[in-house]
Amino acid sequence: MIDPALAQSKRRFSSPGQQFYGAPVGILQLERFPGPFLRPYIPGSVGNASTWSVPVRYRTVPGLQFDHILGQRAGEMAPAVVQAATDLVREGAQLITSNCGFMIRYQEVVRTAIEVPVLLSSLLLAPFLERMLPPGKALGIITANSRSLTPDLLEAAGLPNSKRVVVAGLEGACSFAAAFLNASADLDVSSVETETVNVAVALVGDQPDIGMLLLECSELPPYAAAVHRATGLPVFDFTSMVEFFINGLIRRPFKGID
Repeated sequence: MIDPALAQSKRRFSSPGQQFYGAPVGILQLERFPGPFLRPYIPGSVGNASTWSVPVRYRTVPGLQFDHILGQRAGEMAPAVVQAATDLVREGAQLITSNCGFMIRYQEVVRTAIEVPVLLSSLLLAPFLERMLPPGKALGIITANSRSLTPDLLEAAGLPNSKRVVVAGLEGACSFAAAFLNASADLDVSSVETETVNVAVALVGDQPDIGMLLLECSELPPYAAAVHRATGLPVFDFTSMVEFFINGLIRRPFKGID
């Protein structure tokens, strides 16, 4: 017999005209730089489907590249982002995320356009993490490009004028920049891990009051375990955020000893 609560949940999350079921996570993707270099989505990356505990569905936003989010075309790309999110919901997505932390710029416009939770950036975790920290402790954010993590983006994430946030970027890390910022070389996983750890260790060394780390970039979760080992701090990222909401969408009964 089907659990009535489960049947009601199925009805609630079905969309008119829905054709696909069983993939509750919809992921908006940026267009990748064209070129000959290999930049695969490795396990742990938002772009690798095996990263997730449930099936996911991807949708590339036509014309949206990393530079567009940060440049003058950011606003004019909003309709395309909304349309891609709407398409994913129509296909059955029960939450929408993305593969770029700087997509926080579109958080408000997308969440007002669709009727499922919208988690476009791991930066949405920042206010939650900061609130958990004891007085005198700071949140360290490691981002793809610290110059691009501007005050307006932090404000969009819910962190206006926070003095308890410290930011470090990977724009000066040669292997990371070559693979993800300027597409000038193949991805060297080992080198990017070393660079990410080095940036984290240096940040904590400069700011010993840091109590937690947040990895903004969707390509950094593969290196979160190494950062945790090197710093001894709690480390959060895109996977922390999305899996938290997956656990809310798919609750399983507790089994134990009465």
